[in-house]
Formats: sequence, C-alpha cells, structure tokens
Amino acid sequence: MSTPGTRLASFPARVQPLTVTDVTRIATEAAREQSSRLKVIAVSLNARGSYAEVIIDLAGCRAEPCRFLVGVFRDASPAVAHDEIAGQLERHIRGHRG
Repeated sequence: MSTPGTRLASFPARVQPLTVTDVTRIATEAAREQSSRLKVIAVSLNARGSYAEVIIDLAGCRAEPCRFLVGVFRDASPAVAHDEIAGQLERHIRGHRG
C-alpha cells in the first residue's frame, strides 16, 4: 500500500521508435537547416529495425552524384535524432568546402 502522492515506480517512459516517415521528416528538416545543397534521397532500416540510415545527396560536388550516409537510432526522441543527424551533416559538408 502506498501513501497518497507517492509514486510506485519511477521508470522512464518507453519511447516509441521513430517511423521511417519520422526519420525522413527529421532528416529533411536537418538537411534544409544545414545547406540548400543537401537533399534526402532515401531512408532504410537495418535488419533489426532499431537503426536507420539516411542517404543524402550533396549537389555541386566535383564528382556527381555525391551521396553519403548518416545514421540514427530510431529509439531516440525526435529532438535527439535531429541533433544527431544535423551534427553528422555538418561534419560531412564541412569536408566538402573549399
């Protein structure tokens, strides 16, 4: 028996995995924020389904098409997924400047 106002358990709420549509939307937003040269081409899940890979096209490379992958765990919150994708995009396009 518990006293009024006492929590029985304080487990973190389980986050629903992001869908492919969620990851696509988040990656597209992050790409737009980084550069107009970036475009999300596709999103795929690994065999286990907890990890997603996003294929990005970078326009204006010397050797077209210029595509690369960024990855994100689908059990992250949308904000964490956005920050992770944005960081990977920023690191990648920084390597293409010059």
